[in-house]
Amino acid sequence: MTRRSGTLRAEDLEPLAVFLGHGPSVGAPSAVDAVPPCWHWCLLLDPVDPSRLDDDGYPIGGPITPEPGMTRMFAGGRVTCTAPLELDSPTSRRTRVARTTDKVGRHGPLRFVTLESVWAQDGRTRLVDEQDYVFTPTAHPSDTATSSSTAPSSSTARSAAASPQTGRDPSTTLAEGRILVTEPMLVAFSGLTANPYRIHWDKDFCARSGHDGLVVHGPLQALWLAEEFSRRGEPFTGRTFSYRFTATATAPTVMTLDDGEDGALLVRRPDGTITATATLG
Repeated sequence: MTRRSGTLRAEDLEPLAVFLGHGPSVGAPSAVDAVPPCWHWCLLLDPVDPSRLDDDGYPIGGPITPEPGMTRMFAGGRVTCTAPLELDSPTSRRTRVARTTDKVGRHGPLRFVTLESVWAQDGRTRLVDEQDYVFTPTAHPSDTATSSSTAPSSSTARSAAASPQTGRDPSTTLAEGRILVTEPMLVAFSGLTANPYRIHWDKDFCARSGHDGLVVHGPLQALWLAEEFSRRGEPFTGRTFSYRFTATATAPTVMTLDDGEDGALLVRRPDGTITATATLG
């Protein structure tokens, strides 16, 4: 179990506000009095010690660091909000492995791990954040053609990224529901979330893993979906934001936010493949 604590300040929100294209005013004192939905992913982060990272960029001995011969995939998660995280209030985060399940799949052993983070203020639980990970046997080099089939081709991604630009910050939508994803954007998000995993910033590592570009973070896509629910005026208090990742996307590219069934929201690659879904229930 890990614990972090501190007082959340308005200025702590500024880096993510600027990244998302809201401008620094969102993080200015008195601009907001609570942490927007899912922005806690950039707060009270565990420090990264480079000397304690393995060759892939995982923390050595971490609770969700894959064992040799295994690969980790972020499958999705849930954020249940009983009350917003208030600014200028002492805050604690307690993170633990909540569940571990071992199964056997077609290609070998599978492990399912749920990491739970409980955020509290004034002795009261405000958020319960559950993240689901799947550990699978690492694909052999002969399997890379199959594994890379879930990612858009380089020509598709570059063609999409070369579409007409608006001249605005690259993290903002180009048109209704369209988001330009660049390589610097992914590097910046890795920094904002203290995520040193090389799949998001090392192109050579990605190529060896069967991807044609930097892999778009799952939490970044979930954040887009949470932002869209907020833009539509949906309240998060007393509800659970559930998200799931269904396919890989690589940068540069243009992703599209779309409506799904029964009030769900989707993220699509340029080829129409759904990469993430979310509901607010």
